[in-house]
Amino acid sequence: MSVVIDPEYANIIENLGDPPEEPITDVMTIRNWANALAVRSSGAIPWPQGMQESTHPATSKDGTSFNIHRFLPLSVQEDSEAAPHRAVIFVFGGGMISGSVEASKGFIAIFAQMSQTQVFAPQYRIAPENPYPAGIEDVYSTIEWLQSNAQSFNVDPARIIVFGQSAGGALAAGAALMARDKGLNPPLAGQCLRYPMLDDRTTAAEGDPRVKYMTWTPFFNDLGWKHYLGGKEKWERTEGSIPYYAAPGRAGALHGLPPAHIGVSTLDIFKDEDMAYAARLAAADVGVDFHLYPGVPHGFDGPHGLEGFPAMRLGKELWENEARWIMKF
Repeated sequence: MSVVIDPEYANIIENLGDPPEEPITDVMTIRNWANALAVRSSGAIPWPQGMQESTHPATSKDGTSFNIHRFLPLSVQEDSEAAPHRAVIFVFGGGMISGSVEASKGFIAIFAQMSQTQVFAPQYRIAPENPYPAGIEDVYSTIEWLQSNAQSFNVDPARIIVFGQSAGGALAAGAALMARDKGLNPPLAGQCLRYPMLDDRTTAAEGDPRVKYMTWTPFFNDLGWKHYLGGKEKWERTEGSIPYYAAPGRAGALHGLPPAHIGVSTLDIFKDEDMAYAARLAAADVGVDFHLYPGVPHGFDGPHGLEGFPAMRLGKELWENEARWIMKF
């Protein structure tokens, strides 16, 4: 099996130097490492002119308080007298065990600017301190909060799109399933999933040559799922024991879900699960806009320490495709 490597990524690999002699295995060390990479990459993105950020308190299903950050681009500010706008709920990534709105601010702000959309980003709870269902309850509570407060923000409650990046993709897709099952009214307008982490059963075959080029490895992936699912090892996660709200790739019926945009790359451990989810959505008559980006790894637009604006040409293509899709609503 030959591996296609994008020339820009090949150059980045060459300049990275040798990997650490001892792989990181402690979850808190992984969190600190991942957060540091995200902060560095996010901070390298120029802050959009006129972008306003504000923080708003909310309460989750279990009574826990959390903050929702609003990113208001200049284009929306200048159109304040118009009819209610669309809005995006942005769920940051971090492998279930790391990440924050603060660490992702640059990515969220540029997304708001490019899509000409106000964005609401919940500071959802992460594992291992807060395993499932804490995070998805925070995200779903954000949807309900925004619908309830839509008039205050000049938001059309029927034009709310949930967006999830990496692990945030699991929460976004899970929240979309939850909204369907609960009969959310009005329903979500769409779900935009950026290289989403959807299925806890995913692994890489022994000898898979792509593994050496992965920025998010099979080990990290399984560790993230283990902590998110309350410490369950892979062999303990039997059919029926894991709710599909936690791992949307396990969902049996995908009918009645909002249209989806999914982007993933060929050197991403999530490639096969994302392709399968897109195909199953399409088979359930759900509109799907799917993009596969060749020769680049997970987080190829930057959050894994790949600095730039964005890190690679294909990262810019990903952002532009997402923005065009969002602006259809």
